[in-house]
Amino acid sequence: MHTRTLAAALVGATLFGLTAAHAAPKPRANQAGAVTVTVTNSRKADLVQLEATKSGSADWKEVLGPLKPGKQASAKLPPASDCRFDLRGTFDDGQSADASGINVCADKTLNLTD
Repeated sequence: MHTRTLAAALVGATLFGLTAAHAAPKPRANQAGAVTVTVTNSRKADLVQLEATKSGSADWKEVLGPLKPGKQASAKLPPASDCRFDLRGTFDDGQSADASGINVCADKTLNLTD
């Protein structure tokens, strides 16, 4: 299948199968500056892993492991001064998805959708 693309979370567009809720509060940051977001897998396929990197960087970090359909989990993203991340998700149905420049501070909830 085709790789899905992420659109800006601020405009609420579907992002590589991720959508962000407009009214969600700002994510909380821990002492090290990391941002925690809630990820919901609304797809029919299992999420194998979600990776993130500061936007434009090649230093990918796994931020969430396996997540069954219909389940939620917290993902702790590394510190980024402007809250912008590139995201990469892989699923057990063979699909993958990439997104660039997502502002995770605009919303703390990411919803993976088909």
